[in-house]
Amino acid sequence: MIPMLILYLIKKFKRGSRFSKRIACVKRIAMKLKIAAALFIVTTSHANDKKQVQHVSYNVVRNNTVIGTINVTCDIENDSTIYSLDSDIDVRFLLKFSIKGEETSIYKNGILIYSSVFRKVNNKVKAHHNVVYRNKKYHLKKSGSSKKLDFTTIRDNLVMLYFKEPKGVKSIYCDNIKSIVKLEELGNGKYKVDFSDGKFNIFHYENGKCVKVEANSALFSVTLIPVQS
Repeated sequence: MIPMLILYLIKKFKRGSRFSKRIACVKRIAMKLKIAAALFIVTTSHANDKKQVQHVSYNVVRNNTVIGTINVTCDIENDSTIYSLDSDIDVRFLLKFSIKGEETSIYKNGILIYSSVFRKVNNKVKAHHNVVYRNKKYHLKKSGSSKKLDFTTIRDNLVMLYFKEPKGVKSIYCDNIKSIVKLEELGNGKYKVDFSDGKFNIFHYENGKCVKVEANSALFSVTLIPVQS
């Protein structure tokens, strides 16, 4: 389209008396058209790049044995971010336990607006609730009932730690226990997250990337190791 327009302008200006000046004018117009076309291509390519998807998988290791997997996805599009986590773990501690879980977190303009947790142990539902941000308040929905939570805006939750180092963050929302918990920087890229009943996780980072998670409890401990792609 642009070459045809240039040709048309040249033919039109040839009919005039000031041919050379008008040729210069045409060249300036052509240059402007080329710049506009380049800007259009760049803008279009950026628009197509607004959607980003990150995925990471972890092996759950106990006593040097892989007992399960955790898959985490971060889907970013425009001003929204969706985190999803699926876990499948089989562990024997006196008895055999099969643990399956699903978690979803949705952020809008950096604020958590929806969170859901579903977990089964040996096919028995142990957790099933969601939290919705509405009218600047968080509402917990569980077993058909709803109640307001005392939190203000939540900008960081536990699942985010699988994707980025929480520099400068002092507390974080734990979707599973529906509470704000302490986040302590230990140095050398290590961060400790304290839960209730003596449970805690230690996240390890190298160059801002999570390379290991130690999950500790009174009964037993496991280590999460990223699966090499």
